[in-house]
Amino acid sequence: MDEIRQGMTTVISAAAPYWAGEAEVVRTYFSRPRTRAQDFFWLRAQAYKEIRPLLVLPKQMQEEFWRTGTIHSHPDKAEAQRVEQEVKHFQLLAGLLAELSGTPVSPTDLEQLLEDRKLQELRAAYRKRGGELEWAAVAFTEGGGGAMFHVLSRLRGGEFEQKIAAIFQVIAEDEKFHGPMQIYALAGQARNASEWERARAIVQDISRQRLLMRNEMFGYPLPPARIEEIEAGKIEPWPIPISL
Repeated sequence: MDEIRQGMTTVISAAAPYWAGEAEVVRTYFSRPRTRAQDFFWLRAQAYKEIRPLLVLPKQMQEEFWRTGTIHSHPDKAEAQRVEQEVKHFQLLAGLLAELSGTPVSPTDLEQLLEDRKLQELRAAYRKRGGELEWAAVAFTEGGGGAMFHVLSRLRGGEFEQKIAAIFQVIAEDEKFHGPMQIYALAGQARNASEWERARAIVQDISRQRLLMRNEMFGYPLPPARIEEIEAGKIEPWPIPISL
């Protein structure tokens, strides 16, 4: 049990500075003057990330969802429920974007950013050449510990900021069960110190790319030197949002 606890702590410690970095990206962005076009940019990027889990499913599953609101044909019930939640998040963001622009937002209107593409390719590579340990490690990185969602859910300001906060209060609550809870799946797969180290390395690698993805999404509020400082641990780690 002590070895498992130590392994979990090691993996969480590898991710926590990067989670804090994602939060800093958002705080820095909102601490500066910004345009509505800049807000649209990151909102559209996040809307794409929310709808992507549906878009990568087979066409018949996508059609089933749009027809019924569920994906009964998905072989993994838990994953199907996750996708359904993500689509709900997309619809919330798309609704805000449509309200602001006066134009409905379709999934096909959205584009994937470069650093997000790199992130998904990195995750796919680990899954392709790995087993259940690698899949659990990749899943643990989903949502970046909920850091960005938490910061946005506490956003203060005018009517626009209040609407963002309300949406991300919903997303933050849902997301805490997607990524962080996978630490228990990892605990069920890692059999020794070597495998825990493998999980730690995967989580650190992906978490670093997540930080680059968030920084691009918000227009690069953090300079390269600050990214390097975060990588070196010069930041207060973000706490995992679940009880261990």
